[in-house]
Amino acid sequence: MATKHDLENLLNGELAKLLSDAGIPAEAEVKQGKWRLDILADVDGLRVVLEAETGFGKRSEAIKDADARLKQNLTVMAFAVCYPDGAHVDDLADANVQWTLRTQAGANWTESEWSQGTIPDLATAIKQAPANFDDVDGAAKILSQGLDTGAQRLSTPQRRALAKALNLPDLKTKTKKSDGYFTAAKRGLLVVATAMLFHHRVLEHLPQSRPDQWHGEWPPKTATACSLHHTTTILDFDHAWEAILAVDYRPVFATAREALAALPATADAGQLVQGLAKVVEQVARMVSEMRHDLLGRIFHRVLDTARYDGSFYTSTAAATLLANLAIRQGDRDWSDADAISEMRICDPACGTGTLLMAAARRIHDLREREGKGDLDDETLLAEALVEDVLWGYDINVSATHMAASALGMLSPKTQARDFNIVETTLGVKDGQVHLGSIALLQAMPRLMGEGSARQIEENIGMPDKVPEPMDLVIMNPPFTRDSLRHDQFTRKEEQTIKRAEKRLLDGQPYRRAARLHSSGGMFTVLAERMLKSNRGTSALILPSVVPTAPGNLELRKFLAERFHIETIISTHDPQRIFMSENTKIGESLFICRRWESDQPKPPTRFINLARNPSTAYEALALLQRLEPGRSTKEFTIQLVDSKRVERGDWFATNFFAPYLVSEFSKLADGEVLPGTDMSLNRLDKLADVGPAGQRIRDAFTKTEVATEGGRRALWQYEGDSTFSMQASTDWYIEPKPAKSHLADRYWENRSHFLLPAKWRLNTGSLSAVRVESRAVGSLWVPFTPTEHYDPMGKALCTWLNSSIGVLLVLGGRTNEVLRRPEFSLEAQRSFRVPDFRSHEDARENLAAAFEELKSETLQPLSKLMQDKVRETIDRKVIDALGLDGEWVRRIRRALSEEPALTGRRYGN
Repeated sequence: MATKHDLENLLNGELAKLLSDAGIPAEAEVKQGKWRLDILADVDGLRVVLEAETGFGKRSEAIKDADARLKQNLTVMAFAVCYPDGAHVDDLADANVQWTLRTQAGANWTESEWSQGTIPDLATAIKQAPANFDDVDGAAKILSQGLDTGAQRLSTPQRRALAKALNLPDLKTKTKKSDGYFTAAKRGLLVVATAMLFHHRVLEHLPQSRPDQWHGEWPPKTATACSLHHTTTILDFDHAWEAILAVDYRPVFATAREALAALPATADAGQLVQGLAKVVEQVARMVSEMRHDLLGRIFHRVLDTARYDGSFYTSTAAATLLANLAIRQGDRDWSDADAISEMRICDPACGTGTLLMAAARRIHDLREREGKGDLDDETLLAEALVEDVLWGYDINVSATHMAASALGMLSPKTQARDFNIVETTLGVKDGQVHLGSIALLQAMPRLMGEGSARQIEENIGMPDKVPEPMDLVIMNPPFTRDSLRHDQFTRKEEQTIKRAEKRLLDGQPYRRAARLHSSGGMFTVLAERMLKSNRGTSALILPSVVPTAPGNLELRKFLAERFHIETIISTHDPQRIFMSENTKIGESLFICRRWESDQPKPPTRFINLARNPSTAYEALALLQRLEPGRSTKEFTIQLVDSKRVERGDWFATNFFAPYLVSEFSKLADGEVLPGTDMSLNRLDKLADVGPAGQRIRDAFTKTEVATEGGRRALWQYEGDSTFSMQASTDWYIEPKPAKSHLADRYWENRSHFLLPAKWRLNTGSLSAVRVESRAVGSLWVPFTPTEHYDPMGKALCTWLNSSIGVLLVLGGRTNEVLRRPEFSLEAQRSFRVPDFRSHEDARENLAAAFEELKSETLQPLSKLMQDKVRETIDRKVIDALGLDGEWVRRIRRALSEEPALTGRRYGN
C-alpha cells in the first residue's frame, strides 16, 4: 500500500511532467548535496525550487521547506505549493493547487499572498517570477551615465548630425536655454546601445551555416569582440550587424547602423562607442534576458521626457493586468494558430512596446494551456504575431526601435521580415503638418465622412502604414496637457499643429469627447475608431481624473455609449497610485467592449485596490484572487448599474469601501435625508458659488503689505488660520496691471464663507470656513447664501464639516493625486446640502452650533475617529436634523479607515 510520502513523490513527478509540458523544464526529487528538492525547474537559466505538501491546510509546512531551500542557498526563488486534499496523479492536470512565492528578501507570509489555480496558472506564475530579481533600476542608472558620457564627447554639430540621421527632434524647449541636441544625441546613442543589448542575446539563435546572401565573416563577432579595440570598434559593430541583417532583425540593426554611420570617423568616436559597449555588457550581466519590461523601464529611466511628449512607461504589472483582462480564454480557439493569426491588436502610442508584449505573452500563455502545435506551426505563429497581429505607432524613434527589438525577442530564431511598428511624425516637415498617430483619425471612415477625409488628406500627413480594423486596441494614451505637449516647437509650428488638430475634428460628433487641449482624449477617441464596428475591445490606462472630473464627462459618456464598460480598476494604494513608472499622478485601468446585443448592458465592475501590484508575478496572483468576485481587505469589488455609468457617474472609484460608495450614491440621488423630512439640494440652489481660484490668480497678485484698496484674500489652504471653522485671511491682494476691471468684478463676489478648491487629506481638516471680513481666495472659493445670509452660511459650514458633509464632499472629488483631491467649480456647486430655507429651526440650531464651535481646532481627517470636535459637530447635526446617530458614526468610522485619509494601505 502506497504511503503518504510515496503519494507526494508521485504527485511531484506528475507536477514536474506537467510543468515541462508547459514549457518549463522540471525534474522531481532532485538530490542536491544532502538535501532533496521536491521539484527543480529552470526558467531562462534561473534555478527555481518547488516544495510541495498535500492538503491546503499544510501551507506553513510548505513555506518552511521552501524557506529552508533559500537559507541553504540552493535557489534565490522558491515556491511553496499545496496539492488539494485527496489529490491523485491521474487528476492533477485538472486540479486546482495553491502556491506562494518565497524569496531571499524574506517577506512575511500572509493569507493574501497565496494564489489558487490550475497547473497552467502555476506555470504562468513561475515564468513571470524572475522579473523580481533583475536590477533594472541599477542597470538604468549605469546605462544613463554611459549615454551621458558618450553624448558629452560629441560636439553640437556632431550631435545635430546624429539627430538628423535618425529624424530626432531638437528637444530644446521654450523655457530651457541649453543645447537641445544633447537629449536627441542621447536618444540616438540609446538606439546603438539597444542594438548592442540585442547583439548579446541574438548570437545563440543565428544559424550555424553562413546565409547564402552573405559572403563575409561567419558567425559574426560577439559584441565583446567588437569592442576590443577603439580604432576598429565602430567598423566591427557595423560589419557584425550587417552580417546579422543577412538573416534578418532589420528593425533592430538597420536603424542602429544609421546611427553608427552618423558618428564622426575619429578616434574619439571610437572610444565613445567602445565605452558604451563596455557599459552595455555590464547592463547585460545585470538582467537575466532582454525582456520588454526591462527595455521599457530602462528607456524611461534614461530619457525622462514624459513631461513634454506624454510617454509614460506602463509598468509591467499594469500591462499584465490589462492584457489578461482584455484577452479572455473564451475569445477564440487558442490551439488554432490560424485563428490567432487573424487577430489584430494595436497600440497607437506604443512607446517601447510594453503593452504589445504583454498581449503577446498572454496569447502564448493561453496557447500553452490549450496545448501547442508542432514546431512548424509554432514558427508560423511567431511570424504571424510580429508580421500580422501586433501593430504599434509612436512619435519617438528610439522607443519604436526598442519596441521592434522587444518584438524580435518574442522568438529570436524566427526570421520575421516585416514588423508593424511604425514611427510617426509630430510637427511641421517640408511644409506639411504631421499629427503623429492622431492623423489616423482621417483614415477611419466611421468618424470621418468621405468628403471630409479627402479634404484633410491634402494638409495632414499620414503614417506610412494604415492599420486594418482591430480586435483590440490596448494603450496608455499620452495625457500631456496642451501647455506642455508642443513645447519643443516654435510658436508658429505650435499654432499650425493646433489648427490641424481642430480641423481634423471640426464638425465631428465626438469633438467634445476628444478635448483638444489634451492629447489623451483624442487618443481615447482614436482607440474606439480603430476597432471593428461589430466587435472589439478598448483596453486603456487613463488618469484617475477621467472617472471623476467634470471636464471629462463627455469622454465618459462617449465610452459608455460606444461600449459596455466592463471593468475599471483603480488603486487606493498610497504607495502606488499610478500604473506607469515615471509619473506621480493616479491612474486607472479600463476594459471597454463592444456591445451589440439588444439586451441591457451588465453592470460595470469597479475594482479598487488596497495594494497595487508592482511585478507581473504579483499581478497574475491578484488576477487569480479576483476570480471569486468577492471583496477582501486586498481589494473591493462594486457593481454599478449601466444606466448610472452611461450618464457619467463613475464615482465608485472615489472610495475603497463599497459602503461609502453606496451611502454617497444614495445621498447624491436622494431628495431627502434618510429617516427625515429634510430635503436635499445642490449648494448652488442656496448660494452663489465662485469665482474659481484660477480667476483670482489671473486678476490679482498677493502681497504681504497692505495696498491702497486694503483687499484681503484667503490664499493658502494650509496654515494656522485654517484649523478652525472661523478662519483668518492670510494675504493682501492687488489687481494686476491691465486687469483692474476684471479684478473689480471678481471682488464683487467676495464672501464671509469659502470652500476649499484643493485639499490635503493627511493634514487638512476643513471643508468650509467663515472669515472675519468678506474675501476671495486662491485655493478657496467664496459661496454667498442668497437668503438668510449669515445664519444660512454658518449652518452650511457646520454641515459641510460634519462626517456626512465630508462624505458628500469627498464622494464627488477629482483625484489626480489620491491624498490631494481637487474640486472644480461645478463639483462645488453640486455639493448636496440640506435645504435650510424651509427648515428654520435646523438652520438656527446649526448656526448656533457654529458659534459655539467656531474657534475649536479640528484634527486632520486622518484622525477623524480621535477628533472630539468633529464628534461634537456630528452630534449637533444629528440633533438638529433628526438623523440616525448610529448611521453617522458608521460613516465616520468607515471614512477614518480610507487609505486616502490615513495615508496607509488599508488594514495597515
